[in-house]
Amino acid sequence: MLLRRLYERVAEEAARLDELRERGLRGWVELYAALHALQVQAQALLDMVRRFASLLGYSPVTPRDAARILREEGVLGDEDVELVRRVAGFRNIVVHEYLGVDYRLVRGIVEEGEYRRLVVLAARLLEEAERRGLDDP
Repeated sequence: MLLRRLYERVAEEAARLDELRERGLRGWVELYAALHALQVQAQALLDMVRRFASLLGYSPVTPRDAARILREEGVLGDEDVELVRRVAGFRNIVVHEYLGVDYRLVRGIVEEGEYRRLVVLAARLLEEAERRGLDDP
């Protein structure tokens, strides 16, 4: 199931970030490792949101569109949609506007454990998909 594989990737990246958090972001190597893990985790969550909307029969253009659809379908709440919006914005900066990456923000996300929120949301998405019988090859 693709949704399960995406969930597992979100969780795997969180485990890597936990390790980095424990060791501390002492230098640029750890900071770059954290940035990459955050980027991959963000992309996996955004892919999950879009895939879930697709399994419901929609064709969202962006993850933000998919999040709004999932809110209308009763899958996500307003706070979840806001989290998806923020994750999409972060991912866009990292990928497309890399000169604008704020490494203080990256450090804060890791040190505060904010990336764990993505695991919680991904788990809820997977659980809801399974509850709805949305089987995905």
